[in-house]
Amino acid sequence: MIRFWPLERGHIVTSAYGPRWGAMHYGMDFGWPGGSAGRAVHAVQAGTVVQVGWDPDGFGWFLDIDSDDSQGSNLWVYGHIKPEVTLGDRVAAGQRIAHVNGDRTTNGGVDPHCHIEVHRWSRQPSGPGRMDPAPFLQGAAYPGAAPPPPPPPRGMDAQTLARAMGNSVSPERYAALLPAFTSAMREAGCTTIERAAMWCAQLGHESAGLRYMEEIADGSGYEGRADLGNTRPGDGRRFKGRGPIQVTGRDNYTECSRWAHGRGLVPSPTYFVDRPDELASDRYGFLGPVWYWTVARPQLNTLSDARNLDGATRAINGGTNGIADRSTRYQRCLDMGAALLPEEDDMTEEDRRMLREIHAALCKPRPSLVEGSTASLDAATFVQCTDAATYRTERMVADIKKKLEA
Repeated sequence: MIRFWPLERGHIVTSAYGPRWGAMHYGMDFGWPGGSAGRAVHAVQAGTVVQVGWDPDGFGWFLDIDSDDSQGSNLWVYGHIKPEVTLGDRVAAGQRIAHVNGDRTTNGGVDPHCHIEVHRWSRQPSGPGRMDPAPFLQGAAYPGAAPPPPPPPRGMDAQTLARAMGNSVSPERYAALLPAFTSAMREAGCTTIERAAMWCAQLGHESAGLRYMEEIADGSGYEGRADLGNTRPGDGRRFKGRGPIQVTGRDNYTECSRWAHGRGLVPSPTYFVDRPDELASDRYGFLGPVWYWTVARPQLNTLSDARNLDGATRAINGGTNGIADRSTRYQRCLDMGAALLPEEDDMTEEDRRMLREIHAALCKPRPSLVEGSTASLDAATFVQCTDAATYRTERMVADIKKKLEA
């Protein structure tokens, strides 16, 4: 959405929004050095002409242009002008709509200039509903000048993800994975070109371009691997590599679960131990890489900053398995530059901390306050128990009243 100045380049602001001559000036005045009469007036925003009016005690001739949300919203008023559009006309941003009225008998009796106001949504009485136009005009284009180029796309899109991953799955699949993928990048701190390229190259290799969210083998090769915490029968298969970075083993599933629960991301501290398949799901699959990147291998961003592909590969793989493919992917991602970066998140770290505290307050079981009770209840269970107790109490009271009335 583009806005334009009401007068061409070279105009001057003759009076700003604010107190003036003992009263409030609810708009901005624009003029031209050496005289403003006859100067073209242009629409600040696109919109529809909803009023072409005559105010003998104020603007003289004026017009109102209403903009919908896609056009910038609000209602713009242009005063002390001679309209060149009619009621109901749809105008484009920057279009000529009037000229400055130089006739004091029809312009409100003032020196020629253009006055503009911006009203919140619709015509407003004098007061806070009439807003300062200056903030809306920051970065505005000049009428007649070439419009500024559109801003670059905000963050990685599905096509970019597909290219980074080597187009291994359908465009629809990449579009479905994109929100979780970019959210995980932000959580892992992969918000520079070097870090984003390393993240995409390593996850791309480990998952064959996000084709596989768990390893192809059945996991029996990990059976009895005490170094992975697989000490119980069936642990090898149960805790085989899952997620696009292949979190493997009971110990890693346990630590990942604790980490995710501590951040308010899963409902219990043993979530992935109890439900190992969830670590390969679209909903939770990218939590594994975030945990691995920031907790299990916290050196990965430092290695990424240094463009140390060999070191990052050894941290993830324990060796240099697949280094040729990782290198090809890494160079492709580096060449993609800033297009690879995730869209900026409006949430601050303080916002995230508060959300985690709210989650803990609602979902973390708390010991009962009833003397002698050993129960621990989360907020939802407490409310349900309270509801049930209230119902039972009401029934008991009703029974007692019936006996007393008998």
